[in-house]
Amino acid sequence: CTIFEAMGEKRFIELTSENRSHNETVCVVVPLRVMISAQNGRQYLMAYDPKFRRITPYRTDRIVSVKAGDICPAFDERRAALDNICAHIWGVSTESLSSERMGHIDFTVHYDADESHILQRLIREKRCGTVESLDENTARFSADVFNVSELIPWVRTFICRITEIHISDSLIEKRFLDDLQRMYEMYE
Repeated sequence: CTIFEAMGEKRFIELTSENRSHNETVCVVVPLRVMISAQNGRQYLMAYDPKFRRITPYRTDRIVSVKAGDICPAFDERRAALDNICAHIWGVSTESLSSERMGHIDFTVHYDADESHILQRLIREKRCGTVESLDENTARFSADVFNVSELIPWVRTFICRITEIHISDSLIEKRFLDDLQRMYEMYE
């Protein structure tokens, strides 16, 4: 409740959270929005951290305590910044694993004539990406996102139908292709 009250009143909060090792960290942030992961149902507080000058996700189940702080004069600007970057967030990550600010991914899938559900699934689950129908049985998905690695579990669900894939982060692309090769070898 304190987080939502602070957002309504456009205040800073002092946030104490616990990491995986059960060590507590205290930071002063501007709470902007609570988002829920479509993949695992976890809730995240998206907050602007003035110390690092970026928007950061905080898992709500790891928040130990919250204390309301002073009014944030730049609250509306911070909320607008989050609204702008939401067009490039697949999960909740607002930064790339590589040094690139934004990553790109595109892949082409081919499906049989009686598998139109594949195209419908791409369209339904595309989030911030786009889907282009190339012909009656081929479609291309593409997205520009902050963290391409967040898409990989979803992309893997199309693995038998992917005919081409390009990932701007060469390490992620290599890992994906290496995993695919190992799978081929394992299943002959």
